[in-house]
Amino acid sequence: MLAPNPRVVFAKRPGTGLPVPGEHLVYDATRSIDLDAVPLNGGFLTKTLMLSPEPFLRERMRDLSVDSYSTHAVVGAPMVGFVLAVVLRSEKEGVNPGDHMYGLSHWEAYTVQPYMEGRVDFKAGNYPDWTGDTDSLIKLNAVPDPQGKYPWSSYFSVLGGPGLTAFCGLEAYGNAKKGETIYISSGASGVGSVLIQLAKEKGLRVIASAGSDAKVEYMRSLGADVAFNYKTTPVAAALKEHGPLDIYWDNVGGETVEAAIQYSRLHARFIMCGSISEYNLAPEACYGIKNLSLVFKKQLRIYGLLVGEHMTSLGPRFFTEVPALMAQGRLTVRETFTEGLENAADAFVKMLQAGGAEELGKPVVIVAKE
Repeated sequence: MLAPNPRVVFAKRPGTGLPVPGEHLVYDATRSIDLDAVPLNGGFLTKTLMLSPEPFLRERMRDLSVDSYSTHAVVGAPMVGFVLAVVLRSEKEGVNPGDHMYGLSHWEAYTVQPYMEGRVDFKAGNYPDWTGDTDSLIKLNAVPDPQGKYPWSSYFSVLGGPGLTAFCGLEAYGNAKKGETIYISSGASGVGSVLIQLAKEKGLRVIASAGSDAKVEYMRSLGADVAFNYKTTPVAAALKEHGPLDIYWDNVGGETVEAAIQYSRLHARFIMCGSISEYNLAPEACYGIKNLSLVFKKQLRIYGLLVGEHMTSLGPRFFTEVPALMAQGRLTVRETFTEGLENAADAFVKMLQAGGAEELGKPVVIVAKE
C-alpha cells in the first residue's frame, strides 16, 4: 500500500537567533512509502504517533566548527528527536507488529528502523546512546506500568527525558536535606514541573520562576512555596526576599545565575542543566556574570548535568520510584499538545521562546492516531 510519508527536514543551519520554520526547518510532503513492500533489511517499519520538541535539538543545529556534547544535525536530512512509534512490520527478533517504541528517530510519518544490538534492560541499567543522529528505539513495555494508567505522552515528560533529568540531577548532586531551600528557574517547563514535585517529596522549600502569570499559578498548583514571574519581579529582588538558597537548579543561564550566586548560602549546590536564554545568541551577546568571586568565597559546588552520565547508576531507581509516585497520584504532569507533523517546527520554535504565556508543561506533537 502506497502511503504519503511527510517529514520535517533540517534544511539550513540557523546561526544565531531562533530557527525559522520554512527556512531552517522545512515540512516536506513530497515523499511516499510502500508500507507492504518496502525492504526492512533485518529491521522493522514504524509509524510515528508522537514526537517531542526538546531544547537539545537547538544545540545540534550549531555551526560545524563548534564542539559540544551532542553530534551535529545533518543538513538535508530529517530532524532526529525523541518519538513514540508503533511497529507495523518487523524482521527483527523480539520486535513485533503492535509494539510501542520510544527513543530517537526521524521526524517523519513512517521509518524503516535499523535494529539495536543487545537488549535494553532498564532495571539492569543497560541503555542506548541517545546523543547521536541515528535511530535507537526501545520497547516501552520494558518500563513498568502495573496499572496500565500512564498515557503514552508521559514518556516525553515525567517518564522520559524531563523526568529522568530532574530525578538524576537532584539525586546525584542535590544532597537535599529536609527544610532546605531550592530555587528552580523555568519551573513550568517539562523538567521544572517534575522537579518542583520531586523537591517537595524531599521536604524542600521550593522557589520557582517562569515568564507569565499563568505559569506562576501552574507552579503553585504543583506545590511551589514561592512562585514569581521574572518579567514583572526581578530575580534578584525575589531571591533577596525569599532566600538564601541551599540548591539552585539552572535551566536558563545568564543574569539569573548571577542572582542565585548572590543570594546563596555557604556550600550551596548549583545544578547547571540548561541555558535557554543563551541558546540563540552569539557568545559575545551572552550575559557576563559579574560576581564569580563569590563562588570561592562561599565555597559553592557547581555541577554540570548531562543525564546520560547517570542512567546506569540512577536509571533503575527512576523506573521503580517515579512510576510508583505517579500511580499514587503524588506526581502529575501537564502537557501542551500540537496536532500534525506539519506544525512540529512551529511547536519546537515556540518551546525555545522562553516565557510563552500559554505553554504550560511539556510540548508534545501528535503526528498520527493508532
